[in-house]
Amino acid sequence: MEYEESLEYIANFPRFKKEPSLEEMKKLLERLGNPQEKLRSINVAGTNGKGSTVAMLASVLSTAGYKTGRYISPYVLEFRERMMINGKMIGKKRLVKIVETVKKEADALLEQGIMLNAFEITTACAMLWFAEENCDFVVLEAGMGGRFDATNTVPEPVLQIITAVGLDHTEILGDTLEKITAEKCGILRPGCTLLTSPGQEQEVLTTMLNICADLDATFVTGAAGRAKLVSEDVSGMDILVGKTELSLSLGGKHQINNLLTVYSAVSILREKHFVIKDEHLVEGIAATRFPARFELCSKEPVVILDGAHNPQAAKALAVNVEAFLPKKRTLLCGMMADKDCETVMAELAPHFEHVITVPVENPRMVAPEELAKFAQKYCKNVSAKENAKEALAQALEGLKDDEALVVAGSLYLASELRPMLMKFKGNPNVQ
Repeated sequence: MEYEESLEYIANFPRFKKEPSLEEMKKLLERLGNPQEKLRSINVAGTNGKGSTVAMLASVLSTAGYKTGRYISPYVLEFRERMMINGKMIGKKRLVKIVETVKKEADALLEQGIMLNAFEITTACAMLWFAEENCDFVVLEAGMGGRFDATNTVPEPVLQIITAVGLDHTEILGDTLEKITAEKCGILRPGCTLLTSPGQEQEVLTTMLNICADLDATFVTGAAGRAKLVSEDVSGMDILVGKTELSLSLGGKHQINNLLTVYSAVSILREKHFVIKDEHLVEGIAATRFPARFELCSKEPVVILDGAHNPQAAKALAVNVEAFLPKKRTLLCGMMADKDCETVMAELAPHFEHVITVPVENPRMVAPEELAKFAQKYCKNVSAKENAKEALAQALEGLKDDEALVVAGSLYLASELRPMLMKFKGNPNVQ
């Protein structure tokens, strides 16, 4: 098997199963020797902020000297970004060997009529790699929900974290915050510690508290009331938490809650006698990089890449747009048809002088013309384009130094367009 063949093998599995269950995943892991039982995991669920929280925490643990695996979903740069150890992606040859091992057992299950999905196959690959590499920690981002998520097969996570909860994947997780929160809380175990991001909606907090009470679990809110914002701009922020000043290069006000969650996670781990010094926390946070999270792709003119694809993320992006960007702004947006496109446009479009809708390289995309109809309700100047890369090239070419361009709506779109943005003249990394 070649590298591209291994990716194609995974991609050919369905995204979802007819009936959510962990039984198929457990059978696959059992055939692989139960690698999940060898992992000291921190499980992270939530609607928004999971990836940034995972990236920060994994960076801190690595800086503290722990061999740390990081698992995220989806990817932006390339597939191997989904599984890393100490910030380095799995090698292509190693991934092929891992996929071949998993394929053998998945094929055997398929002969028995047991079907898995793509996320389960990918998660099994990551768990097998982390176990073979004897990681000290693995920080696992749930793909969707929590109760039936493939990452929820680890017997006893060291810590469970739930980041900001909002309305997304409602056709699967439920159409209320209470139902969605209950699914996220499926990662909890009796007697565990649940750490949640500050700023949750009251319905979310009430549901979490009730579930924690039933499980005799400890409930902790991330560093509530202990942070002081020292400075912030489009490229990041400095925050004083207690007596520790932390500098984060991930832009956007929403990252404050993610940072406070990581700070509290470190405090909890210290209580469990893991050695993480203040300098490890400072260095780990400062070293954190994560693409397409209010990512500054150009300083002059300002160009931002963001993976906002649901109403909660769009609202956070709108706050950042108003706080940090010049008044003359253009939004280039492409989305998936299974997302709440109209609400996302309602949150974003009023903050831009011009909205450009584009296709996304994914069969689930919403047509640019359809997305434009939603945007037109909130912005007078809307245009639909049939080629995302050409539309981006035209937008960049006409962008003046006192203007801003925001690319958002889907991480799939971010993956497609980020290489172009990294080569743009105003990129801070381009000399």
